[in-house]
Amino acid sequence: MAKRAAPARTEEAAPCAIAGASAAAATGLPGTPTETQRKILAAALELFAERGFAATTTAAIAKQAGVAEKTIFAHFATKDRLFEATLNPAALELLLPEAMGGVRETLAHEWTSLADLFAAFMRNRLAFVRKNPAKLKLIAQALMLHPELAELFVRVFREHLEPRLARVTEGLEAAGELRKLPRTSLVRIVMSMTAGYMLARFVLRPSAEWDDEAELTTMIDVLLNGLRPRA
Repeated sequence: MAKRAAPARTEEAAPCAIAGASAAAATGLPGTPTETQRKILAAALELFAERGFAATTTAAIAKQAGVAEKTIFAHFATKDRLFEATLNPAALELLLPEAMGGVRETLAHEWTSLADLFAAFMRNRLAFVRKNPAKLKLIAQALMLHPELAELFVRVFREHLEPRLARVTEGLEAAGELRKLPRTSLVRIVMSMTAGYMLARFVLRPSAEWDDEAELTTMIDVLLNGLRPRA
């Protein structure tokens, strides 16, 4: 997809949606989004994810949302503004509240097995993305167009997940299941492997035959034992 220039950012407060602001805050609209605005955002999310920005017309979004095309421009001014509005809530929905809730629940356990922790985390993420593949596609698209959106994920992790992860990793270190290493390195390694599989599974080759359980087992084995043959 050709990279288009990011529209002028006159609403620098949009990334503050991390703190729990609604889609309305991301668009610059006052107050809670109306039912019409929610319909437009939902339709735009689905179509941008499925077709990409360039191939999605405001007429198609209006038809999907069940509104007149002029209604879109009345609420969002331009297609670029609508796209920007869709990116922030889509990114947040992968983490807050439902998606992040799954990760937080996983980290709430007292894990004594690193393999069990990895399995629980990866299965939780796979189950969530399986139900929301369009959101994953849009997030991948958004990060290519706006790499600065990665900071949203970093802030969410630091504010909501890092304290729980710290307790879990300290317990696993004490149990002899995990050697000491920088926590950020551990997160990058696990997330890179997990996200890489999700992108291949749901974005790059969604129609291929996948054995999720076998793939997860292999990834966990590589994380625990590396790539060298066992003696």
